[in-house]
Amino acid sequence: MLWYLFQILVFLSVSFTGVYYEWTPNGLALSAVALMSTMVATAVMGEIIRLIAWASQKLGLTLNKQRPSNRLPNRRRPL
Repeated sequence: MLWYLFQILVFLSVSFTGVYYEWTPNGLALSAVALMSTMVATAVMGEIIRLIAWASQKLGLTLNKQRPSNRLPNRRRPL
């Protein structure tokens, strides 16, 4: 879900700046530029996230992904 929001944000920001600064009178060319910049930004962010995950794994900084149990340990009551 966050990827879609990121992509929409990049696409709209490139489109609006293209309209504001009048890069081209052709709307199709502007859409193509916005689409390509969205694809590049998504690929770059994905690789940055993969690099951070790889580096944290190599450095031993990964968090324990097991969920903590809220149950008390199973102990026998003395008789």
